[in-house]
Amino acid sequence: MIQKIKLYYYLFSISILILFCIDNYVSYTHEKTLTLNRTSNSSLLISEWIKSAFISSDYILQDMIYTVPSSELQYPAKNIDSYRKITKYINDKRKTLPNANGVGLNDKNCILTHTPAIVGFNAIDREWCSVPKNNPKIQTYISNMFESNIGELMVVQVRKFPGETFTGLAGLGVNLNFFSKWLEKVKTTPHGMIAIVDSKMNLLARQPALDNMLGKEIDNSIIKDFIASNTTQSLYSGKNIVLDKENSIYSLRKVDNSPFVVIVGEADEDWQERWRKQVVVSILILITLWIMAWQILQHYIQTLENEKKLEHLSQTDQLTGLYNRHKLHQVFTSEINRSNRFEEVFGVILLDLDLFKNVNDTYGHDVGDLVLKEISNILKDNIRASDTLGRWGGEEFLIILPKIDIDGAKILAEKLRKEIENHQFTIAGKMTASFGLAYYKKGDDENSIIKRADDALYKAKEIGRNIVKIEE
Repeated sequence: MIQKIKLYYYLFSISILILFCIDNYVSYTHEKTLTLNRTSNSSLLISEWIKSAFISSDYILQDMIYTVPSSELQYPAKNIDSYRKITKYINDKRKTLPNANGVGLNDKNCILTHTPAIVGFNAIDREWCSVPKNNPKIQTYISNMFESNIGELMVVQVRKFPGETFTGLAGLGVNLNFFSKWLEKVKTTPHGMIAIVDSKMNLLARQPALDNMLGKEIDNSIIKDFIASNTTQSLYSGKNIVLDKENSIYSLRKVDNSPFVVIVGEADEDWQERWRKQVVVSILILITLWIMAWQILQHYIQTLENEKKLEHLSQTDQLTGLYNRHKLHQVFTSEINRSNRFEEVFGVILLDLDLFKNVNDTYGHDVGDLVLKEISNILKDNIRASDTLGRWGGEEFLIILPKIDIDGAKILAEKLRKEIENHQFTIAGKMTASFGLAYYKKGDDENSIIKRADDALYKAKEIGRNIVKIEE
């Protein structure tokens, strides 16, 4: 009755531990879910801001292409007055967008024909001109970051002039400050991070700022795989995204109809703070309970250890330390059941020391016991890890060999026979052993297998000893 009470008390302590673990896990999951939602919502908000900005600029581009005739896209200009009017018009349109810092018109050959800057630049190798020029289905396009002909890092949005063939396009450019302004509107956690990259892995903006890295290509397989995927959003837990060394939860989101990816991360150090305080309180409570239950727990552990020792003693031969017959019977039952279920073959080796009675008669039983111990060590050192070795009785030993055919069993038996034959036994000198082999046949039970192995062993003794005999 006392033992039951102690056991119940121990189970109660474990139950309390489980409840605390569950509570803390639920709290952790809840905090993590909230963080995932926050990062996801923040990335969505930023991406929608960027998307809406480019939608607004696309309206300006549409005004340009439907106002300026494509026939005016000539370089050098044939009519200076017309050129100046168009240039002033597109520049005035640009000024209506607070983030635009460049504007221009290109002809069908990607030559810059109208711009407040320098005309005549051939943009055929620029992504923002070559991609829409060579893809009839593309009417508007936003480029990845590039370095302009005046050395400025920028992004260009273009729209084709109407018509069945490519006659030119209008474009508006923004520098990297455009992206940084959006990030400044979002509040980050103390160790959090927000960044924008393009599809070529160029860093367009980051908060906290890393001015020396803006415009440079970053190396991150997570972002690269996300860009190459068909998904619009991905959540990731780890570190080293966009030069961030903190373990964080990240939301990666593509901006629709653009090459940009918004990345929002909250550091584990930040979002786990409240949860960690709860864990501390839980630990203090648990420690108090464990101190109260410590003596009972120790007693229970000691009881289990004693039971294990008793179980070991019940399965072990006291002299050799090998399994006894009781344990071998259990292994036999298990192997027969497995063989019947999976149609696998297993074998047995029954070996007996030759003329062992002479050792006892000549040197006494103490030397005989020493020989049995040495034989046990030889057998243990030379069988497979999956084999089961036991003392069958007297000077007889049994080895159960799972998943082996009769040829494999014979090779092992020959190896063991030679090891015994070549061993110099303490006091007793040279000795040999005879081996009988049998393998499982469908319908066998333990007795039938042992009988065939014993018959083979008897024949090995009969025809001269120190040999391996296989069942017939």
